[in-house]
Amino acid sequence: MIDVVNLTKKYGDLLVLDDISTTINAGEKVVVVGPSGGGKSTFLRCLNVLEDPTAGRIIFEGNDLADLKVEINEQRENIGMVFQQFNLFSNLTVKKNITLAPIKIGVKNMRKVQMKNALVPLYNKCIQHFGHKLNQRVDSKRQALEKEIEQLDTALIPVTEQWEKTKVIKEKEGKSYATYDDKLTKQKLALTSKKEKKVRALSHTLHYEIKSLTPLEFNSKKEVKDRANKRADELLARIGLLDKAEVYPSTLSGGQKQRVAIARALAMNPKVMLFDEPTSALDPEMVGEVLDLIKQVADEGMTMVIVTHEMSFAKDVATRILFMAEGKILEENTPDKFFSEPKHPRLKEFLSKVAE
Repeated sequence: MIDVVNLTKKYGDLLVLDDISTTINAGEKVVVVGPSGGGKSTFLRCLNVLEDPTAGRIIFEGNDLADLKVEINEQRENIGMVFQQFNLFSNLTVKKNITLAPIKIGVKNMRKVQMKNALVPLYNKCIQHFGHKLNQRVDSKRQALEKEIEQLDTALIPVTEQWEKTKVIKEKEGKSYATYDDKLTKQKLALTSKKEKKVRALSHTLHYEIKSLTPLEFNSKKEVKDRANKRADELLARIGLLDKAEVYPSTLSGGQKQRVAIARALAMNPKVMLFDEPTSALDPEMVGEVLDLIKQVADEGMTMVIVTHEMSFAKDVATRILFMAEGKILEENTPDKFFSEPKHPRLKEFLSKVAE
């Protein structure tokens, strides 16, 4: 699902990620452990494109998220992330925190679909003109191109009419052929060539815009909001906070805030969930309720990458554990062998200090 190839991240002269390569398969629960400052959080932030890698590739669903030329917004919507701190909006109610992104993105996609419906007829006209599809993007604005084409059409009609009137049928070597006024012929050819270039550019633009659109199941703002609100209620009920829907985050405990943060990420229906030490800012008594929720999500088959210092949690949830230190993945293995048969000296030292 995610292929990380030679991922490198530097901050000036500081090397934080050193040529990391790994694959995260669909359905895996990959837990990342290691000493502080080893690059774990930066690794997660690069996966979610919150940090731009210095070098390397992150291939997700066929797209390189590390390529700055690639439009990655839609891919990011499929990667949910929960941070160490409870990054909720304090001026929004709990429920609005959860519905904010789905409504915003849903309305944006709804407008894209409306734009597509408006563009398709014009695009089809371009296809009829050329007889084939064109997929090169141009920077010219669609409306400006349309206006120029209309002006060219207006100019072309009278020249064509005059041009037809100058047609003379001549005989040569027993065959008939038509001849036209040279000046008008050049005008018509010049206008035709200019129009064709403009229409071709328009066709490029339309093809790019239409190709990038994803059809949705709904087509009105009300439906977008209704769906987001329904999903929020389902998630709040699931995390046991439906009665807190209309309160503000400041009234919640740390554990409750982090559960809301997880619900907010799940509201986007992501394909992958990233957790960056989700319990590090919690009181010990609140850790369990958050880890239990993450376990529930894991049991449902969600692909996960989790940075944590909770070793017992790693044993219970992980399908694979990565040990990171000094910006590198020094060792990886299944939970049983990771803890019972460590090979790298640095991992042995680490486990001796965190043994429970």
